[in-house]
Amino acid sequence: MTSRGFSILLIGGTFFLFLATVAANVTLDPEQVFGTHLYSHKVNINERVRRLRQYQRQAESVDGLLFSSSRGNSLDPYLEKGMGLSYFANASMSYGMVSDYVPLLQYIVRDKTTRTIKLKHVFLLLDIDFFGRPSWTNSNINSFLPPEISEESAARFWWRYLTAFQYRLWGDVIREDHRRTEQAKVAAASGDVDARGQINPAEAIEGVRSPLVREEYRRGWNAVRPDLDRQLALLRRLVALCRENQIRLTVAISPLKALNLDLNGRAEIDALTERLSRITPLFDFNAVPLIADKDEYWLDNSHFNEKAGAMMLARIFGTGADIGWGELRGADHDDGGSTVPSRLEGGLAAPRAMNETPLDAR
Repeated sequence: MTSRGFSILLIGGTFFLFLATVAANVTLDPEQVFGTHLYSHKVNINERVRRLRQYQRQAESVDGLLFSSSRGNSLDPYLEKGMGLSYFANASMSYGMVSDYVPLLQYIVRDKTTRTIKLKHVFLLLDIDFFGRPSWTNSNINSFLPPEISEESAARFWWRYLTAFQYRLWGDVIREDHRRTEQAKVAAASGDVDARGQINPAEAIEGVRSPLVREEYRRGWNAVRPDLDRQLALLRRLVALCRENQIRLTVAISPLKALNLDLNGRAEIDALTERLSRITPLFDFNAVPLIADKDEYWLDNSHFNEKAGAMMLARIFGTGADIGWGELRGADHDDGGSTVPSRLEGGLAAPRAMNETPLDAR
């Protein structure tokens, strides 16, 4: 083969590989960013993109939001009624942090200036065990913020997803789609509801185990929060956005199971919660660890279940008996900021306020 022929072959092969990569990413869409929907199962979903697209489809009617990590999914079934809304949107996302919530809220606040129905209420569930840790935002192909809410260009965002060579994920999409198709056929033949593309909760938590590291090392690692100052500033920004746009803000700290409380240090968790409560009033569900050692309230070592979620919302919105769980912290800081729901007969009180006093150094 001549050098000219070899060069043509090399260039042609490279171009073919490029086109094949683009075609596989668009067709299989492992991160669910292109919206082709040719395969029902997505194995590496970018939930930041999905939540924005969901809002855009519902933008005219949405008047309330839930910001949380995947832990907040257990609150979803009960929130709309408790928040007194007409159309509630779930903006929870795996390993979601304030670095995800603030850009999305800024976008929605801007968008709502042109809408008839305004945003009235935001419910924020914070994971105190992850607060201040390096955020997942923009750190992996399934966590990049969409260009509408990020600082990078649309060209760079789409180029990244078009050209990523993710052979293993392509295979996973095909295999899982085939498996679920066969599963749906069996279900249809037996008269069961077609479960194609649905997530089995048992599968979602399959393989969850306690950390396979020494507890002493884990405690030391958990105390390191290199992104704390930036995330505190982002939380202040979120609170300010709500205050400036007359949006009621309700904040809660996610309860932790006994193992997580121990590995993070109860004193450490309490001190960090106190810092956050100086930015915004919040409900602390770790001050009294009522369900921490009760397995019937947990899906796994990290996620509480709907039973626990219902108890949390009953405390927050004053719809159930006071069982001494969920301490309201920071409510004494009252100078015109974020709203504080309180227990009153018939539901929520009128908005009260929050202090924006700078945090003391720990």
